Amino acid sequence: MGSCSSRPAGCVTIRRHHKPPSSSLSSPDTTADVRHRRRRIIGRRRSKKKKRVSSLKSIEESAGRSERSEEEAWFDSNNLSVAAESDCEEEEGGEEEEEDEEFHSVRNDNFDAASVSTSKSSVKNAQSAEDGGDGDGVLDGCGGILPNNCLPFLPSPLPAPGTEKRGSSATEKKKAPLKISFKWRSGEGHATPPLFAMKAFLERPLAGTQVPLCPLEKKMMDCWSQIDPSTFKIRGPNYFRDKKKEFAPNYAAYYPFGVDVFLCRRKVDHITRFLDLPTVNSSKKFPPILVVNIQVPLYPATIFQNETDGEGMSIVLYFKLSESCTKELPSNFQENLRRLVDDEVERVKGFPMDAIVPFRERLKILGRVANMEDLPLNAPERKLMHTYNEKPVLSRPQHEFYLGENYFEIDVDMHRFSYISRKGCETFVDRLKLCVLDIGLTIQGNKSEELPEQILCCVRLNGIDHTRYHQLGLHSASPEHGV
Repeated sequence: MGSCSSRPAGCVTIRRHHKPPSSSLSSPDTTADVRHRRRRIIGRRRSKKKKRVSSLKSIEESAGRSERSEEEAWFDSNNLSVAAESDCEEEEGGEEEEEDEEFHSVRNDNFDAASVSTSKSSVKNAQSAEDGGDGDGVLDGCGGILPNNCLPFLPSPLPAPGTEKRGSSATEKKKAPLKISFKWRSGEGHATPPLFAMKAFLERPLAGTQVPLCPLEKKMMDCWSQIDPSTFKIRGPNYFRDKKKEFAPNYAAYYPFGVDVFLCRRKVDHITRFLDLPTVNSSKKFPPILVVNIQVPLYPATIFQNETDGEGMSIVLYFKLSESCTKELPSNFQENLRRLVDDEVERVKGFPMDAIVPFRERLKILGRVANMEDLPLNAPERKLMHTYNEKPVLSRPQHEFYLGENYFEIDVDMHRFSYISRKGCETFVDRLKLCVLDIGLTIQGNKSEELPEQILCCVRLNGIDHTRYHQLGLHSASPEHGV
């Protein structure tokens, strides 16, 4: 913005013409005509000013009677600008009367008084706009060019006294309570699930008496059946050269004699302690009974909480040692079975150095759904089933082993599976009662002399419905079964 720093007379320079010689003055008739027109114009402006002032007064009276909102608390800028124009015009009229002779001397017969008034008003408005409309300070020495304030009164950005601020600051706002998602562990802080509340406890049940046996030809549901080991595909003798798998020989080290299903509020490790096993001869070099405890979770899988215990069920498979195992099984497989039971270790080549790992990490699970075409699956699910059905998987590290006096127990803990595997099992559990599931175990051959692989044990589960079974009592562990 510009400021006036010169002498008052030089704030606004009006070009003054030199007086022409006396010979160029207009005639008396022309001078009287001009004065008459000027007085008539001034009279019109004064009458207009009176009308505008009266209209402004009426507006002020009506504004005083009505209650205006906060935004309309001050005068309307349009009406104030009308009043400002009338004040400026009144000032111009006074100055015109004082300088009548001066303007008359510089104009000719066609002089127009209205144009002179307009030019002077535009000079003043331009100076007011350049100085920012401020009536104090620097403009006080400008020779009275702005004797009155001609700018409308603008509303102040500050709130009027006595009014409260509508919006509150960030510090004044009440902080919302912090809500963190929390999931109670199974059996903690909430009631017992309805499925477990109505189920009785079985104390030391006889092993293999919960799920009935059914011949393979009848195709009944909610039972178990024997299955030939030759239906599973394993690594052939030339697997390291051609990567081909072949059907296994039609004999196994252990054969099934029973299946149990128990509901558990927490997963049960070393479940044989709470069962009554049959008495068998243990004179052979291998344990006479093989127990496979498959721990299946029944609670939803979570990504971040890593919950590995809760409501679930234990599908317990019982196998007895084949009487002709020493005759039918190859010597290399018998040696691998002995190393598995005795928990030996082996050296595995690796980078940058070899590693010592337990031999039990070679245990491999063979699983397949035999009636996949009968299941109600959508297109993506059916494609996944065709891709991963009959794919073997190593049980490490989600397994535990327990060696008793006359048994060897293998616990496969599905609670500790990865999130993706858990989600797949979660959707599969609801359809377990519709599935015909074949399960087998083998010991993976990592050397040419350990091939072909052999079936350790296998069984078929026909549509197991876990909601029909009872809970296992955990208060009567046998002292003769060591942990």
